[in-house]
Amino acid sequence: MLLVLSAGLLIGSVLTLFVRRNRESALLAALCLCLTVYLLGMMLLISKQGGISNDVERFLFFSRTIRRWFQFRPLTFNQLGMWINLGRHSFPLVLMLMAEDRSMLKFIRRQPHLIGQLTLLPPVLTAVFYLPPVYAELVDIAPALRGAAFYISYGWILAYLAIAVFLLIWELFSITMHFFRRQFLMLCVCLISLAVLYFIYCGQDPGQVYNFYSYDYLGMKGVGYLLLMPGLGAFVVLVAVNVIGGTLGILMLLRYTEDTLSPDREDAGLERKFDVARTGASVFVHGIKNQLLANRVLYKRIRAELAKPEPDLGRIQESVERLSDINDTLVARSEELYRTVKSKSVMLVPVPLGELCATAADRFAKKYPEAPLEQSLPGGVLVLADQNYLAEAVYNLLTNAWEANLAAGNSASPVELVGHVERLYTVIEVRDHGKGIAEEDKRKIFEPFYSSKNTNFNWGMGLYHVRTIVRSHLGSLRVENRKGGGAAFFILLPRYDGRTRRERS
Repeated sequence: MLLVLSAGLLIGSVLTLFVRRNRESALLAALCLCLTVYLLGMMLLISKQGGISNDVERFLFFSRTIRRWFQFRPLTFNQLGMWINLGRHSFPLVLMLMAEDRSMLKFIRRQPHLIGQLTLLPPVLTAVFYLPPVYAELVDIAPALRGAAFYISYGWILAYLAIAVFLLIWELFSITMHFFRRQFLMLCVCLISLAVLYFIYCGQDPGQVYNFYSYDYLGMKGVGYLLLMPGLGAFVVLVAVNVIGGTLGILMLLRYTEDTLSPDREDAGLERKFDVARTGASVFVHGIKNQLLANRVLYKRIRAELAKPEPDLGRIQESVERLSDINDTLVARSEELYRTVKSKSVMLVPVPLGELCATAADRFAKKYPEAPLEQSLPGGVLVLADQNYLAEAVYNLLTNAWEANLAAGNSASPVELVGHVERLYTVIEVRDHGKGIAEEDKRKIFEPFYSSKNTNFNWGMGLYHVRTIVRSHLGSLRVENRKGGGAAFFILLPRYDGRTRRERS
């Protein structure tokens, strides 16, 4: 079973690092690699010790043949002890670093480098102490160090596991937004499952391997409990903890990788689709020009009709109005396409969130003065933004939200503009009381030229335009259906910890 779990963790960690090449993925891959190294070292040690029950042998190695293959690997006890030394003392270190990276506690965020350096000290000092030549030299001088080192190393390992799990759970319950909590929950389950799996075997001290034939450690923890014939209940617990911990770790690792990869994959797909749209833009504009020229011909015909002695004025007037509406629509389409495709320079400066949303709300009120708007924004929050540009994105979301209300017959329900400061993000949320968004449409609504509205006046560039603006602010755009009905759009911006002008003055 450990073979399968080790292989699954190794494959999952490599996959995670391959698809998400950032610090978090590197730490997650390192964590899985450390655990895999340690578990393989433990299997080598157990196979060489022998004396395990048939049930434990089948659980660990599947068969006696595989166990013997491990048993007769040409490794010295110093080499095997060094293998266990690296895996045993690196896993809690990486786990702590991951927990510290994800924690938003103020004392950790204020001095992350100092906290990280202090975190490094016990694992590094312990790993150096357990280097075979260093260990042999020191215990020859002071034999009592063997027992002291065991309890000290085992103590800080348990402390690191407990602190890391506490930080992860504290952070999980500190998150208020659903999709942040959902994503972080997968990471928590993965890390805690791996920690439980590591905890089962972490009592093995490298010194016990170096002194394989010594009786000094008989009273100490290690893997001695595996050498005894466990009762049925104990064996079931052992198997269950290993299987549940390892399986949950692997599944949550893959699900977390998939969940974090999906937005990037969708963005890449949208970029490819918009490249096609950009390539066809000139053809599209050329078609508009031809239509305008055709309309000009129609105008000439109308003028000719007016030149007759008895023209049909009603028919002519109706045609004129229809052509005028068509021309207005075509001009609006040309301007929106030009605005969306044209490269714009964005000047990011600290802007109060309240001012940004007020600008968007003013534009929204001018277009829909009858639309009720409710705002709930945190005070004293700054975002790095081009105010005019980002306000346009918020205004577009407000407009879409009100039109969704109207389409659902909820003209009495307000559009809601809400601000959040959540973990590493400042979030602008726009809620509507419409019919929500069908699951099959969630990935399509940000595509260029996709629209579920009347295509004579809405031709599907609005949300892509919003997404382009948000991306230019180093942010991302998400959509979720609300439990009570309607949809919510979220603009996720990197958190800026500067103070507002009023606080500085």
